[in-house]
Amino acid sequence: MKLRRLLVIFCFFAAAFAPDYAAATSVKALNVVSGAQVWFAEDHTVPMIALVASLPSGSAYDPSAKAGTAAFAAALLDEGAGNLDSAAFQDALAKHAIQLSVEPGRDTMTVTLVTLSSSAKEAFRLLGLALAHPRFDAEAVARVRAQILTELEEESENPASVAEKSFYSLYFGPHAYGHSLIGDQRSLGAVTPEDLRGFARTHWVRGGLKIALAGDTNASAAANLIRSTFGPLAADAPALPPAPGRVGAPGLHILPMPVPQPAAIFALPGLLRSDPDFLAGYVANYILGGGSSSRLTQDVREKRGLTYDISTDLVVYRRSGILLGAVATRSDAMRQTIAVVRETLRKFISDGPTDQELADAKTYLNGSFPIAYASDVGLAAQLNAFQQVGLGIDYLDKRAGLINAITLADVRRATRRLFDPSRLTVVVAGTLPMQKAENSDVLPSP
Repeated sequence: MKLRRLLVIFCFFAAAFAPDYAAATSVKALNVVSGAQVWFAEDHTVPMIALVASLPSGSAYDPSAKAGTAAFAAALLDEGAGNLDSAAFQDALAKHAIQLSVEPGRDTMTVTLVTLSSSAKEAFRLLGLALAHPRFDAEAVARVRAQILTELEEESENPASVAEKSFYSLYFGPHAYGHSLIGDQRSLGAVTPEDLRGFARTHWVRGGLKIALAGDTNASAAANLIRSTFGPLAADAPALPPAPGRVGAPGLHILPMPVPQPAAIFALPGLLRSDPDFLAGYVANYILGGGSSSRLTQDVREKRGLTYDISTDLVVYRRSGILLGAVATRSDAMRQTIAVVRETLRKFISDGPTDQELADAKTYLNGSFPIAYASDVGLAAQLNAFQQVGLGIDYLDKRAGLINAITLADVRRATRRLFDPSRLTVVVAGTLPMQKAENSDVLPSP
């Protein structure tokens, strides 16, 4: 057992540092099971196979009044299936050094399976069993519920978590994107084992399934593994949740917390991945707040010493996009920090990125990208991320050219669309010194 685990570790490092891996990558589509999109990359560098699959079972599909159902079900994926209870299922994974993990999101549940190629049949059999025949035994449900409740309790004392959760509620309002991924104490308590079984039955399905597989196998064998694992799942896809109506809550919103360092989430309406300006906005975001030498880093951290870290990112969901930023600082510095953020946005719109900033951004974004898929696990994850947002199978090859083709005019156009400070929604968890002229909402304590 110890030798097998060491081999897995060796495979990870060998793949991660293989110098020509990215250049040799060739991705093909496999027509395997109806309703599912399957991409495959063959690679025999190390005896290992990685699969990343996303299913239409994110928190946006949570039943009304039972927020957290999707994440609750996801947390129980490896807690028993078929004739194997939780302990037996975990033992089967460990016996073959199989790594099975799951990440719940707002749109999807993403499953990652990593196995030695010699154990592939067993690894895919166990995953198929977990998806098609989950047990949701009372003992496992009670134990995992307690773990999530503990996580909720810990989050309630973390200002960054409190700010993020409250931000989504304010920004999206009653829309399904607005509630917490893992629910709250009341909603979680209302979820029954039968709710979990029903959710898995209708959302752990082939319809809308996206699969990326990379590693030490061939197309024929990969197709057989996919077919045996996902073929038994229901073919119907659940209806896509509606798009949000009004989004955003411009202004400053404060959630009082007795902490020495408040945390803030700030955001603007973003772009869908299908928007023609998305890549230009992606480059613009890197210049504004995505890199270590970004304008926000220079203005907030380097020039004024207000924070150790500040960053922004273009977050993409199927039905909405957000330009999302985060910063933490001292109580007496938070208002100044927010003011500097607003001013940096204003200046970025007025003077736009420079030629040098655009050139540096392109160099970094293209130069650093291959690191993301320098292993089978990284490649499968990157391909699945492309699948989730509707990109083509050739995007891996096209990406650098598309970024290099972006002009200064493109970036300035996207900048004007994205960075209007008057639309900024700011949520701060912490206690700030009051100001008489402050235009802010004080929210109920969490």
